[in-house]
Amino acid sequence: MPFKIADDPETNYRELVRTAYNRCARDYAGQRSTTPEAELDLITKHLIPGSKVLDIGCGAGIPVARHFAETFSLTGIDISSNMIALAKKNVPTAKFVIADVMETEFPAGSFDAIVSFYAIFHIPRQEHQDLFRRFAQWLRPGGLLLFTVAKYDDGPGYTEDDFFGGTMYWSNFGPSTYKKFLTDTGFQIEQEGTVGGGSKSANAPEEVHPFFFAIKREGL
Repeated sequence: MPFKIADDPETNYRELVRTAYNRCARDYAGQRSTTPEAELDLITKHLIPGSKVLDIGCGAGIPVARHFAETFSLTGIDISSNMIALAKKNVPTAKFVIADVMETEFPAGSFDAIVSFYAIFHIPRQEHQDLFRRFAQWLRPGGLLLFTVAKYDDGPGYTEDDFFGGTMYWSNFGPSTYKKFLTDTGFQIEQEGTVGGGSKSANAPEEVHPFFFAIKREGL
């Protein structure tokens, strides 16, 4: 079976993600759509030129980082060094950091907006509430948050053995849990819906990912 429950205490699943994306960086990036998702405008229409945007799990920088870097001050972070190398070539005006977001610190109120597409589900879900606390800390009051999660309901983390020829790790809660995380960490949900998987290949399996657009409440 290509999917297996990720319950091996001897496996470092974070390193598995890093290794998988380093191995497939060019192939994966080559299959991503270059057209920005329309939902990105939920952020752009609220910001002024020069606003600071953080793209978490930026990958090769296309289309999300490039879209924001055209108008705003964009910082991209990704665990894969090979993805960051591509991002620096694709979006030379942006700043990119090779790092694990759970081991990264930014000063409080550093960003006007945070976006994360197709990335949070690669982080062990027991760390997700802390991740949202980080989002709240890094955003200014009134800052914007736009992110996607997996469509599946709550379930244990799992690995996929045929992800671009390697093994990938996934871990997520159901959408209702992320609503609670947002409320508990000081966000007001403005909009939710679904987006596709971001692939430009007509032969790729159809994907649907829930998204949330939220605002950090003033006074926090």
